[in-house]
Amino acid sequence: MGLDTYATILDLVLRLAQMGTSSSTEDWYGTVEDALIEAWRDLVVRHPWLSLRKDPPGAFVTTNDITTTTITIATAGTGVTVTLSAAPATSIAGRKIAPTGKSWISRVTAHTVGSTSATVDAAPETLAAGTACVIYQDEYDLASDLGAFVDGLWSDDGFVPPWPEDRVRADYPDPPSAARIPRAFCRIGQRRIRLSHYPTEAIRFEYPYSYEPADPSGSGTLAIAFYLRPAYAELGLALAFGMKSDRREANAQARAEVLIRRALAYEDRLRSALLPGASRQMPEADYA
Repeated sequence: MGLDTYATILDLVLRLAQMGTSSSTEDWYGTVEDALIEAWRDLVVRHPWLSLRKDPPGAFVTTNDITTTTITIATAGTGVTVTLSAAPATSIAGRKIAPTGKSWISRVTAHTVGSTSATVDAAPETLAAGTACVIYQDEYDLASDLGAFVDGLWSDDGFVPPWPEDRVRADYPDPPSAARIPRAFCRIGQRRIRLSHYPTEAIRFEYPYSYEPADPSGSGTLAIAFYLRPAYAELGLALAFGMKSDRREANAQARAEVLIRRALAYEDRLRSALLPGASRQMPEADYA
């Protein structure tokens, strides 16, 4: 019914652009499919749409630091071996080691559970046996479909805001300090974040976010809300017209932009709960 599915929108765009139908074998069919995927990817990243709010939100648990293990580094350089005074109960691959009294840290690139030997990315100097250190984790991978953060990280003890990466690195450089709850975090990859402080215990954090939906296909109901579907169709139609050098491209694009603005205005009303005088409160996308 209506524009609820990819299949119906594909049929509509093909007919309006006079490019056949989805049941035809004309060369335009595959090209218009590509255009609709492009239009989809354009629309879903325009705004943290409410229909793309992940339910339930994402969550992760921080890793406790290790302060009772000492290390030995017999050879300086890259990809070197670190000898631990005791075997950690879990693998420490992906964590970092900060030797006491030193201004540098090393990342653990390989470690097997039960082993007292680990490999680090680089060590600028050797360390005598029994050198005290902290083994910690301040970087975490989040949900594979993570798009834009709605606000930040939430724990039972409060809120951790997102900062730009350069600010986190400038204000909290390596080696970092410990804290039960970090002051801030930054995005250092599509789904990876860095905390301003390394945790000293296991804490559960929850993070509301907009997910990145899969490209649409077939007759399943589209992930986007009903009020976004006409805009999606118009964006696809504009691209289809452009492929044909059709003068109607500009009008279709203009209609799409009007529909997107109307959708934004509607979401403003939804977010403000129709309070009188409420102003637009746009959540910041991310600090990638």
